[in-house]
Amino acid sequence: MAKGWRSLLEEESEHQWVAITGFFVFIILGAIVIQGTSKLPGVEYQNNGLEAIDGRVLDIVYGDSDTYTALILGEEGGMLFHLDDAGINDIGTDYDDVLGMTFMTELHDGSIVVSPSNNTLEVIHFNAEDSQRTIIPLESNQEMFDVIDVAEQCNGDSYRWLMVTDEGNSTSLRGFGSVGSPLLPAQEAFGGASLTAAMVTSGEITWNMVESLDNGTWIAIGSMANAFEIDENSPATPTKHPVIGFISWSAGPTSPMLTSIEELDKGEIHSLVRLDNKSLLAAGTDSAIHIAKDRTTTEVDFASVSATLDENGAVWMFGSQGSTSVVRMVDGVAEKMPLAEPLPLTIETSDVSNDVIYAHGIDANGNPATYSIDTLAIGSIESGRGFLNFLSVTICSVIMGVMIWTAFKKMRLNQ
Repeated sequence: MAKGWRSLLEEESEHQWVAITGFFVFIILGAIVIQGTSKLPGVEYQNNGLEAIDGRVLDIVYGDSDTYTALILGEEGGMLFHLDDAGINDIGTDYDDVLGMTFMTELHDGSIVVSPSNNTLEVIHFNAEDSQRTIIPLESNQEMFDVIDVAEQCNGDSYRWLMVTDEGNSTSLRGFGSVGSPLLPAQEAFGGASLTAAMVTSGEITWNMVESLDNGTWIAIGSMANAFEIDENSPATPTKHPVIGFISWSAGPTSPMLTSIEELDKGEIHSLVRLDNKSLLAAGTDSAIHIAKDRTTTEVDFASVSATLDENGAVWMFGSQGSTSVVRMVDGVAEKMPLAEPLPLTIETSDVSNDVIYAHGIDANGNPATYSIDTLAIGSIESGRGFLNFLSVTICSVIMGVMIWTAFKKMRLNQ
């Protein structure tokens, strides 16, 4: 049979099409194999919120070794609990309105700061034996305000916090600092910290989140009404567009100051992700904005509904339910990662634990669901593309080995 094929290939004028056809078949098969292995590996879908307690996950902060603190909406209402090696600890029973808490900020030592009521912050220390708590009253000349978000910034051996606040008729920002390590006794950690007055604002911007950018510089996200554009669904309501505010404040009695703003045309910013190089990514429903430490901004043309940073420094941006891909951005370069199946849930919050991204939300029927991605599966030998890479390297190594062995053998014979 081998002789027959050799004779066919030797007759170039009559049977050259055999070699050409074989080449094209090889190319087509290779393309099919590559296309079949280009889908994102390491993906799992579960029809529940969390394994410990099922329910709609509204917010979650993952810690080390599969521990997490989660705000859950279950059949009996809102729950706030912490899971660690000791089991489930219900930490929300003392709060009058768990669902009214708008944030959970993880501090540098792994503790969580929340605001259970007006003019109050509370730090929950999970590294202690019994989830100890430190209540921080925020006195402000009998002024009442609600804390919407908190960001932390290192200041030498201490820390300073910037808060987005609801002042009743408007939103603003207040500073609180300097703060010692929450691991210290409460009086030592927070006793010397002072609260500033609210930032002077015109009231046109509604602030909703804040994050640290650099020493004394912060980024606040809000929205502003555009009186010249009308919402098609509500003709009497002007449309709103996102606003990125650059805030200047260092620990001290002086109020935070809005130094400049950058307005976006449309959409809504849902996440402020602090990258490993200390820059920020403001991910939104229309596009994302990268904010460098020197305050320059760059638009990233990818829309999303949730974004999180993995443990290797890559940002993952998830689209709406039915999306056929997710976006992974590494070192400022965004890459679309095709999914084997369309995204089966509407994501409400996401975070990472032990190199696995967990995205929590609701399915098409409104039931809790969880979507996870193993970030280490990309390119591993268990994935299709990783196996092809391994196969290619192996075959090339074998060929090179045979060539070197043959050349070495001929050299010995010539001697």
